[in-house]
Amino acid sequence: MSYLVLARKYRPQVFDELTGQSHITDLLQKSILSGRLAHAFLFCGPRGIGKTSCARILAKSLNCQKGPTLTPCGECSACREITAGNSFDVIEIDGASNRGIEEIRTLRENVKFAPAYGRFKIYIIDEVHMLTTEAFNALLKTLEEPPAHVKFIFATTEANKVPSTILSRCQRFDFKRIPVDTIMVALRILCQKEQLKADEAALYAIAKAAQGSMRDALSILDQLSALGGEGIDSKDVYSMLGIVESELLFGLTDALIAKDCPAALKIFNDIIERGKDIKQLGKDLTEHFRHLMIVKVGGPALSDLVDYPAAIKQRLHQQTEKIGMEAILKSIDFFIEAQETARIMETLRMPLELAFAKLTYGGNPVGDVHVVVAPPTRSTAAPASAKILPKPALPDVRPDLSLDQIRQQWNAIARDISRRRMSIATYLQDGTPYAYKDGHLTIGFTSDKGHKFQMQYLSQKDNLILIEKTLQERFGSEIVVQVKMIEGIPEKKAEPVVRSVLEMFGGEVVKEWPNE
Repeated sequence: MSYLVLARKYRPQVFDELTGQSHITDLLQKSILSGRLAHAFLFCGPRGIGKTSCARILAKSLNCQKGPTLTPCGECSACREITAGNSFDVIEIDGASNRGIEEIRTLRENVKFAPAYGRFKIYIIDEVHMLTTEAFNALLKTLEEPPAHVKFIFATTEANKVPSTILSRCQRFDFKRIPVDTIMVALRILCQKEQLKADEAALYAIAKAAQGSMRDALSILDQLSALGGEGIDSKDVYSMLGIVESELLFGLTDALIAKDCPAALKIFNDIIERGKDIKQLGKDLTEHFRHLMIVKVGGPALSDLVDYPAAIKQRLHQQTEKIGMEAILKSIDFFIEAQETARIMETLRMPLELAFAKLTYGGNPVGDVHVVVAPPTRSTAAPASAKILPKPALPDVRPDLSLDQIRQQWNAIARDISRRRMSIATYLQDGTPYAYKDGHLTIGFTSDKGHKFQMQYLSQKDNLILIEKTLQERFGSEIVVQVKMIEGIPEKKAEPVVRSVLEMFGGEVVKEWPNE
């Protein structure tokens, strides 16, 4: 007999076997019990999480000879044919390869005929978003008033591409990615059935690499099962997929926190020598620092937002004790910038190395202290010595500079800053110049607009220094900037033309950005 892959061999046959989607199966079972079933369903969600399997189970529940039932018997002719995919009453259509108007016209003609054996004629259309506009239009009338014996089940990974006219005629069910712990439990049970040896670290690595897809997890395990009696460990998973082990990520992060650039570059080179994917490393590093941010902000209270085992979460907590929030956010900025730079360069390696150098050779933030070199006196031949002096007081600012002038230049200032760091410019647009006096500018944010994060981000020392430097370049004088949360800041008035458009369509300005 030919080998049957695990994803097909262990495909769910009843609702209880569907992993991680109880919020969907509970609703469907209640609808079956009450007899209040819609004529059209839309199953949305990422790949490999059970949408098509759920559609088949629902079809068997409705057409099983013992049904409608919550647990199809799997033995009657209807159940066996649906499982095998050759039922006359349950027609599965691939929306990607049958996307034209002619195929839908054929469907419209066939729905008139009663089912051959079962209670319902059920059409399962996978990747329904791939249908053409003309095909969707041809389907509308049938979908709105189908014969009583017809049910439609649509599945899609991109619900945003399904026309609203179709969405409004379906009951929508949103499937979610399956948590790592849930996938690990399912893999553990399956390994016992298949007599596969796999340690916990390997199961975790597989579940993490699957990114919420049960089918992907089974496919990875399938590939690794060739190891046979030797068993599967985490190194096998990392080697096959080219992903970066947690130990290497923690080691690289420790080097960056310690500002040890040589150590960081050495670990980075070791990762590359092992054949790991540099692009994936950039994503993994960004995600690692995102986890540090979550743990730093909320600790155990937000632990559910970090999809890791308890031991890894504990290590993340220990690492956050050695790094501040400002450094975490700066690191995320640099890694995102490195990934964007890599898209336009022929090398993926250099942007990350540059990010490491920026993070480890930053030294004291610019503007913290001033270094003055004093020349030797005539009486001695001693070499010049460096003295660290306090930051001098700011000189008086030009008397003709006013708050109105700063406001008039605000878009231009944001544009100048965007060329240096886009994130600062973006958050700056959510604030407004509120007060200016004696060389001190206050940028105000409103609490009712949810601007707390923007305000905290701009309050970081390095970000304030960049804003002050840009202001000095534009106005020729030093300006001290502070950021405050202020109640009752008046709304920015839109231009007359923009205002008339907003009034006409009942809209609002979500984000404003200046033209070059």
